[in-house]
Amino acid sequence: MKPFIIALTNQKGGVGKSTTALNLAAAFADHGSRVLLIDLDPHAGLTFSLGYEKPEEAFAKTAYEVLDPEQRLPLAKAAVETKIPNVYLVPSHQDLIEIDYKIAFQAGWDRSLAKRIAETGQRYDLVLLDCPPSLGVLTRMAVTAAHLAVVPVQAEWLALRGLQLLNRIVQPIREDGDRPDLRVRYLITMVQNTKHHEEIEQEIRAAFKAQVFKTVIRRSVRFADSTLAGQPLLLYQQDHQGAQAYRELAEEIRAHEQQAQAVSKG
Repeated sequence: MKPFIIALTNQKGGVGKSTTALNLAAAFADHGSRVLLIDLDPHAGLTFSLGYEKPEEAFAKTAYEVLDPEQRLPLAKAAVETKIPNVYLVPSHQDLIEIDYKIAFQAGWDRSLAKRIAETGQRYDLVLLDCPPSLGVLTRMAVTAAHLAVVPVQAEWLALRGLQLLNRIVQPIREDGDRPDLRVRYLITMVQNTKHHEEIEQEIRAAFKAQVFKTVIRRSVRFADSTLAGQPLLLYQQDHQGAQAYRELAEEIRAHEQQAQAVSKG
């Protein structure tokens, strides 16, 4: 059975992509899944969140070697064990910024990440792709590889405006046949108990309806604390409401996956 692939994407930074990738990995691993995290952001936020202060010095192999057309390193050789049981990481490196011009003119470049993941066979049950805050080459490769794109959306008015740009990537991927079954779901993050945030949540749900997860992620300083500790919140403070929210999100994703499989079989 091939792994289920989720891309965490939004061209806006600071919306919770890396936090979501890390905590979802912990939630799925807690249920026995073998999870591979791939950090595709040259700023290496996900890698930092796992406690690696200088990722450019900590790893001999990274996502750069995997995607570099001159090297094409197998994912399994770049993956390292993390402190979270059953969770593995392909770390990022600042050289990823060079991938855009190294592969953009090669035939089939947008499917290169999907091919690297397919080569892992049944090694992993779930692959989480943490995308950079852009709509460039790395994001296009990730979305092309994914079965599900999870878009964290901050509960702010300006965050709504950028979501239409993401559809400019998603629609061609569906229509060109690379991933016609690609699904997009929106996750409302950094919510506070204010009238403004309540109105934003209503606006997002009205615009995207069933595509919006029921789960919302509320703003909490504990997320920053857990990042400094190099741990997901699910391990740092297991009973925190944020940790429980990510468990609920994992359950929603599992339900979506099962529903999609039932539809495809029917």
